[in-house]
Amino acid sequence: MRTTLFYVPAEFAGQPLFGIGWLLFAWIALGVVGALILWQNPQTRRELPGYLPVFLLIAAVIAFVLPTLVEPGPGGKPLGLPVRGYGVMMMLGTVLAVALAAYRAHQVGIDPDVIYSLAITMFIAGIIGARVFYVAEYWNQEFSPRRTGSVIATIQSIANVPKGGLVVYGSVLFGVPAGIWFCLRRGLKVLAIGDIIAPSMVVGQSLGRVGCFLNGCCFGGVCLNHDYAMTFPADSPPYAQHASLGWHSGLWPIEKGDRVAVGYLDPAGPASHAGLKPGDHIASINGVAVDSLSRAQQLLASSQSGFEIATDDGRVARWTTPPAPPRSVPIHAAQLYAAIDAGLLACFLWLFFPYRTRDGEVFAVLLTVHPISRFLIEMIRSDEPKYPLTVSQWLSIGLFLAGIALWIAIERGPRRCNLPPAPSPLPA
Repeated sequence: MRTTLFYVPAEFAGQPLFGIGWLLFAWIALGVVGALILWQNPQTRRELPGYLPVFLLIAAVIAFVLPTLVEPGPGGKPLGLPVRGYGVMMMLGTVLAVALAAYRAHQVGIDPDVIYSLAITMFIAGIIGARVFYVAEYWNQEFSPRRTGSVIATIQSIANVPKGGLVVYGSVLFGVPAGIWFCLRRGLKVLAIGDIIAPSMVVGQSLGRVGCFLNGCCFGGVCLNHDYAMTFPADSPPYAQHASLGWHSGLWPIEKGDRVAVGYLDPAGPASHAGLKPGDHIASINGVAVDSLSRAQQLLASSQSGFEIATDDGRVARWTTPPAPPRSVPIHAAQLYAAIDAGLLACFLWLFFPYRTRDGEVFAVLLTVHPISRFLIEMIRSDEPKYPLTVSQWLSIGLFLAGIALWIAIERGPRRCNLPPAPSPLPA
C-alpha cells in the first residue's frame, strides 16, 4: 500500500502553481496552440467545438478544484498537491486503454481520432458515474455533512477523486450509454465499435485495481490459512475495519463449529505471549460469557483498559491494553485478484477479435464473462455490506443477463462483420 507517491509543490518561483497561477496559464497557452493546429486542417476544424467543453472543464478544475486539494505541511505552509497512487494508476490505465483501442481502430481502417473523441466522451461520463455510485454507496460513512462537518467539506471530499473512491460498474452504466450516443451521433456501428473498445475497458480496470491496492480500498476478507494473504498498515481501510472489531487487543476471534475460538494473534503483541494460541476456544472475555462471534468482537472492541480471556479448558490469559498492532489481520488481496482477472480477460478479448464472425461478439464475451468473475471476487471482499448480496453482485447479475440477451440478438443476425478482421495475433 502506498496512498501518496509524492507531492507537487504548491508554488514555483514564488507564484502559485494551482488556481490562478502557472498551471492555468500553461493550459490556456496549450489550448490556443492546439486550436490553431486543428484550425489549419479542414478535417479537424469541425472537431474544435467538441473539445471546447473539455478544455473549459479542465481549466475550471485547475482554477477551483486543485487549490482545495493542496495539503498543509508543518507550520501551516502548503506541503503541495499529493500525487496519489490510485490516481496515477487510473491515468495509466486510461492512456493504455485509449492507445490499444486507437491501434485496433487503425488496423481495421478507422481514423484513430474517432477513438480519441469517443474516449473523452466515455471517460468523462464514466468518471462521473463511478463517483456518483461510490458517493451514493458510502454517503453515510464518508460524505454526509454530519460526517465531514460541513457542506463545503462534503463537496471537497466528493471532488477528491485522486484519493480513491470509484465504483467500476458506475462507470459502465454511465460510460456505455455515452458511448452509444456518440456512435449514433457519428453514424458509427455501435456493436462494431464495441468490439474495438471491449479489451480497453478491462485493461483500464486492471490497472485501476492496482491503484485500489495502493490505496488500500476494495479489500478482501480475513484469510488466515494461506501464505499469499497480506497485511496492511495502520492507516489503511482494512486496518480501520479490523480495529472497529477489537483488533487493538491483538486478538482476532473466529467461528469454529458452533463456538468462538482464537483465530489469529498479533505476533509481537502481549496477547501472543499470554498463553493463548490459535484454535483455543473462548469461553468468556473480561468475565462475560461469549456465545457468538459478534459478541466476542463487541467485547474486545469495547474494552480499553485490559483483557482477560478464559478458555474452555480452564486457562485464563490476562494482559493490559497493548500498543495497537502495527498491521491489520491477514486478508485476501482482492484488488490484485481483480487486476489479474481483468488483465487476463483483456488479453483474451484482444486475441479473440480477429476470429469474430458477427459484430458485437467481443463485447458480448465481455458482458458475460466479466460479471461472473466479479460476482465471485465480491464473495471474498469485506468492504461492502451484503443484503444478502453486494450492490456490485446485483449489477453483475443484471449485466450477465444483458450479455445473454446480446448473444441471442447477435446470433439471430447475419453472419458478417462491418469491419475487416484485424491481422491475426497468431502466426499462420
